[in-house]
Amino acid sequence: MKTLKKLFLLLIIPIMAISCGTDDDVKEIIPGPPTGTDVRYKFTVSSTEVLTSFKFKKSDGIMETGYFTPDAPLTFTRTIIVQKPFVTRMDLNFQNKTGVEHNYTVQIYVDGVLADTQTGIVPVPPNPPVDPLVPFPPFSVSKTYTISE
Repeated sequence: MKTLKKLFLLLIIPIMAISCGTDDDVKEIIPGPPTGTDVRYKFTVSSTEVLTSFKFKKSDGIMETGYFTPDAPLTFTRTIIVQKPFVTRMDLNFQNKTGVEHNYTVQIYVDGVLADTQTGIVPVPPNPPVDPLVPFPPFSVSKTYTISE
């Protein structure tokens, strides 16, 4: 019985010592070719009342369209997985009917790191309007970023 206890202690002590190491530093290595690069599109507007629609380029190259309503959140984020090289693209369409300027920010992250950003202002439409048939002219922003090999 004493031999069994000693053997048990000899086995359990190394196991406990190994398992007490820092597990946070270990990254799982998945065999095979890399799966791709994470691309995260993010934009923020100071008011959803001015944003009418947006588009972003998906990993298959097709632009996906989204529409905004006044009760939508002020920030949109979408992550896709792409193969390098890849040219990102995000289009924002505004129509400012509020009478004040609004801010926007477009950000593109590559593998969790901010790769490119653009900030700007959605202008107030002219008063009186240049074209009475379109008193609130549209305002568009397009942001691209090339991810190279």
